[in-house]
Amino acid sequence: MVTLTEVEYRDKVHGGWLGKLIGSAVGAPLGGQRQTREVEDYPEALARVPVPAQDGTDFQLAWLRALQTVGPKIGPDDLIAAWLRHLAHSHAEFAYARANFHKDVRPPVSGIFDNPFRDMLGALARAELWGMVAPGDPERAASYARQDAMLDHAGPGVEGAVLLAAMSSAAFVESDPGRLIEVALSLLPEEAKVARAVRDVARWHGEHAHWARTREMLLRAYASEDVRDSTISAGLIALSLLHGQGDFGNSLVAAARCGWTSGVTCGAIGAVAGIVLGAGGIPANWREAARDELTAGWGVVGLPRTTRTAILAEHTCDVGRLVVRSQSAGRVQLTEEPPEESSELAIPETPAVLRHLAIGPYVASYRRGPLEVHIDYDGRPSIGYDVPRHLTIGIANAATRGLDLQTRISCPAGFVVTTSSGTVTLPESGLVSFTVTISAPQEHAQIAVVNPCTLFLSLEDGSEFTVPIALVGEALWYAAGPYGDFEEAHAPEQPGILAGDMPLGAEGWQGLSVAEPAVNLLADLESEQGTHYLATDLFLPRERRARLRVACNDGTKVWLNGQQVFFQHEHRPVSPLSADEFEVALREGWNRLVVKMAQCSARRFLAAALRDLQGHLLLEALNSFPRPA
Repeated sequence: MVTLTEVEYRDKVHGGWLGKLIGSAVGAPLGGQRQTREVEDYPEALARVPVPAQDGTDFQLAWLRALQTVGPKIGPDDLIAAWLRHLAHSHAEFAYARANFHKDVRPPVSGIFDNPFRDMLGALARAELWGMVAPGDPERAASYARQDAMLDHAGPGVEGAVLLAAMSSAAFVESDPGRLIEVALSLLPEEAKVARAVRDVARWHGEHAHWARTREMLLRAYASEDVRDSTISAGLIALSLLHGQGDFGNSLVAAARCGWTSGVTCGAIGAVAGIVLGAGGIPANWREAARDELTAGWGVVGLPRTTRTAILAEHTCDVGRLVVRSQSAGRVQLTEEPPEESSELAIPETPAVLRHLAIGPYVASYRRGPLEVHIDYDGRPSIGYDVPRHLTIGIANAATRGLDLQTRISCPAGFVVTTSSGTVTLPESGLVSFTVTISAPQEHAQIAVVNPCTLFLSLEDGSEFTVPIALVGEALWYAAGPYGDFEEAHAPEQPGILAGDMPLGAEGWQGLSVAEPAVNLLADLESEQGTHYLATDLFLPRERRARLRVACNDGTKVWLNGQQVFFQHEHRPVSPLSADEFEVALREGWNRLVVKMAQCSARRFLAAALRDLQGHLLLEALNSFPRPA
């Protein structure tokens, strides 16, 4: 049992917020630097400047408001509602997750589907809050963090958030950096990429005891082209905590020296160390140098622009007390008097969060009355013409008696549904699963961006429940090639093809049904080295200006309605960073987009996404159905 006094809890939460702001101010000037840098006289250099706005703290403000409104049983739908109400962020993973929400794709699928930034650190950057509202209960904090992170991340993007939330929660009881890391690792699968990286960092640090050498080995073993990579960031957090040996300033300076996402890593270290020490224990030279005020970013809507850390701590503790009473009962208690015995963290042998992490990101789960329903999308929540989609539906009985129910599935007009179930008998605590096949014959159906299907469940007592089945329309693209020299014009560059006067389904073009065009248009295309052409027809209900994002590891030339709008030819890594974005003018009706691509190596990578001028994905641009002849 973990016992914290009310005074201790408030002081440690205040320390967590204050440490987060101090760390963010320390790391922000060095963020994005790939080289190490010496850091001197940092407390004095802060000079009480305002802490720059951070995506992580913006989300924490929205989550804190959601917790105040909904309470400790907050769920993914509550977080999505708070996101859409209070956050207008339109870059990286945030833009792609928001687009998935509008396509009726819910977590955990929303975090991985058509999201090239799924492995990044956006969720890690906001994870400390879950530790502060679940003090001394790392499993509860990790569960909250997983639920949060799967909105817009998958894999390492979720694992990093779980790790930091668990460390933040454990910091209310433990102070040794090695023990904090050990507790957090117990809540990640052993094979998880973030867990492997952190274990390696701990081993290398023990062997070499030099932060720069350990950093070099981390970057070499877990190479990433993106400084926002969650695995690298988690490794640098562990390294800096171990190197600092519990010293607040030394830990922050170590993270700042490491560069990369130092605004996030220093903020995380400041939060964890601040919880350990409490606000009163943060060294005076650091506390007095930093401005004690959180400033919200431009993307925050309907929330205070500035808030002092004491106020944040008060709101956090109000929510945390409810969490302790309802979600951590039996493991944590808050008292007025100090406990007679020291507290010990209770980590179960098989934490529930490990089971949830093992389920995978393509299984969406819902609770409907006494039923737990799982929709397994088998790798993608999308559908193309004439290619059947096979889904597995699992239904578990959480009632204390057997249940009889009827199942039915509805889909848009023209879609064909085949299922192996109709009437289901579920014994107490029983589980049944069945397969559903959904297809869209091109002669009968028209695929849209969103193709809502619904699972209807009817119990014998008259109760009825519905569960959404999201099927995103796959994009229709056409590929031609390979041809010769990229600098030469080839057959697909005929004016009629480039301008849209000639159909794309003619001889020499291969049709592609692309599930994730923003991740990789070529995922299902076997191709040889050479010059390739990718083309699609986009329909818009009105003319508008937009920004086209094209990512490629080699050369690209782009035409829109017969006019060249972009050209570059250079070799790049296969990474979300290998992207160019430029403004285009789209006309009302049909628009022909043609991309010429150089594939100079065995690796092939091409992705494309249209965004409005505010950065949100342009969902009204449709290319899921063919252009009329």
